[in-house]
Amino acid sequence: MEVRIEGIDGLKHGESRVFDFPRKGRTEQGFLIRFEDGFYAYLNQCRHWPVSLDLGDNDFFSTTADRIMCKTHGAVYHPATGYCEFGPCARAELERFSVAISSNAALVNIPDSESA
Repeated sequence: MEVRIEGIDGLKHGESRVFDFPRKGRTEQGFLIRFEDGFYAYLNQCRHWPVSLDLGDNDFFSTTADRIMCKTHGAVYHPATGYCEFGPCARAELERFSVAISSNAALVNIPDSESA
């Protein structure tokens, strides 16, 4: 399945957009984040414990650390790789989705998802 996220040119470094998608009979949530000059997409789920990283406020990024942070556990993830650099899930990785850019939109490919 491919999720199209419009208006990405307006995203600044560290800003993100959440999106929902169907998978395995339920609705999951992912997020697209701009980091430096790239766009990266991940499942919105901490690798330490199955909770959302942002606690529902669409704020994944710590400007102080320049990293994605889990608001529940303090796990620190590199935005370009999803690799956990610090915290209870150190060395684990966020589930990453491939991103293609088309004009002012990001096309996020979700593997193992249901057709919309």
